[in-house]
Amino acid sequence: MYDTLDIPNFLPDELIQQTTSRVYETSVDKTDLVDKWGVWKGKHVTTQHWVPKDQAKYVFGEIVDKLRTILTRPFEIDLGQILQSHLAYDIHTDYFIQVDRVVDKLEGKPYYTLIIPLADFNSNTIVFNESAEYNEFYKYKEKNTQLLDHISDNDWSKYCSHCWKDDQKYLSLDAVCNWQKGKLIGFDRHKFHCSDNFTEKIELKEAFVLWLRER
Repeated sequence: MYDTLDIPNFLPDELIQQTTSRVYETSVDKTDLVDKWGVWKGKHVTTQHWVPKDQAKYVFGEIVDKLRTILTRPFEIDLGQILQSHLAYDIHTDYFIQVDRVVDKLEGKPYYTLIIPLADFNSNTIVFNESAEYNEFYKYKEKNTQLLDHISDNDWSKYCSHCWKDDQKYLSLDAVCNWQKGKLIGFDRHKFHCSDNFTEKIELKEAFVLWLRER
């Protein structure tokens, strides 16, 4: 597993503004995720503004240059977007990327998921130590036993109150990464993660999200 990243002030304001403009300039696919069977069943969870693969270098080129000074392995961008979250994501991995519930073809080895908030938001990304080569947490529970040293009741209540209570016993905490404007949050695409239950505090949060693969 690759180390979780939590790097403040990674992107300056002018680069955030430039990249935001380029995302909306090039984006032709906007998808709305409605939860079909999870904790928010029937509700609108996110809106995603996807950057076409052939435009990724133009849109995210300056960010990639900065990433190459931090990341230890050669990489390529699988996909990128501006994410608008209305409700908190449940527990999952990003081993496979899904566009409007269609799994994108996996090329190479999944590397990092990167999140760069577009403003300061009273919210956190929660990263767990557990991992898999699939996205769905219910599959992990079917294949693994409960932990004795799982995430504490206090942390679960504080960050994961929107998740299924039974999931707590299978997870241990890696990192809590708060959303500050321009921060780089990064974690191995194999790792399970979720949002905190920001819906009790704010109505919306926005970020660049990039999925990388090893080259």
